[in-house]
Amino acid sequence: MSPQVQVLEEITRVSPLGVRFWDVESAGPAETGLAVVAYPDAYPELRTPAAWNGAGIYSFSGLPGLRKAENGAGDDAYWSANPPTVPYTVEVTDPQNRYLPFQLSALLPVRGLFGLFASPPLAVQTPDATWVPVFSTPARPVAGVTAVIRADLQGLSGAGASWAVVTAQAENAAPAIGIADDRGVISLALPYPELRTVPVSSPLGQAALKLGDQSWPVEIRIFWTPEAIATETPDLEALLQQGEAFAWRDTAQTTPVTTFTLQFGNDLILRSLDSASGRELPYLLVTAAGSPI
Repeated sequence: MSPQVQVLEEITRVSPLGVRFWDVESAGPAETGLAVVAYPDAYPELRTPAAWNGAGIYSFSGLPGLRKAENGAGDDAYWSANPPTVPYTVEVTDPQNRYLPFQLSALLPVRGLFGLFASPPLAVQTPDATWVPVFSTPARPVAGVTAVIRADLQGLSGAGASWAVVTAQAENAAPAIGIADDRGVISLALPYPELRTVPVSSPLGQAALKLGDQSWPVEIRIFWTPEAIATETPDLEALLQQGEAFAWRDTAQTTPVTTFTLQFGNDLILRSLDSASGRELPYLLVTAAGSPI
């Protein structure tokens, strides 16, 4: 066992559940101030808040049905005799509206730190499986010189595509992943791709295009299974297991669209066209897999 793992196990040894969060947008530990509560699935009214320990870990004590775990030795023999058996739900919200709300399902007690899964269905970059990813709200400001992709995702019924997952990939740039809120609104930060160059007759060889002239194709993929996500605090694992959906270039649903053009210095707004007038709409039309094409 590595020294780091030993330290983390010592931090959470007397707690039946410890969890820490990774900010997907900033690629670092999440900002502090999250509200994290847990309750046994059989008794949702017995809500227990977590305590933040200063090391970035939210840990619990006094969880119903887990007194034995808190008083145990926490060694190998203890865990061999006391495997995780008590189903709990963990709810995560942000009073400062930086991160989207979600919930987790966990069997407690957990040795060490709780991990969502070792191999998520969608590529969410975290340092390892002991970090739970958190995703930005549309209202969160984007720091630095970063491209921003915005969209109001709407289904055929006219309602927002709540909790849809969106990925963005530009050539030679790191991919980005985000989640729409309960209205189907998303703001996704994407690192700018490498600046392009053009040949010049100067001995210097290559010169960069003006920043305002730089543009790149961006591949957008949307994952949305509306019937699977129907709560104000959706299950994070269920969110990341949604099926791929179609985004449509026009309201007649004649042409799926996957590629948009990002212009340096301008937000990329994803929109469909009105088939009758040819005008851009304020939303991007999305249909789940299996919907009529």
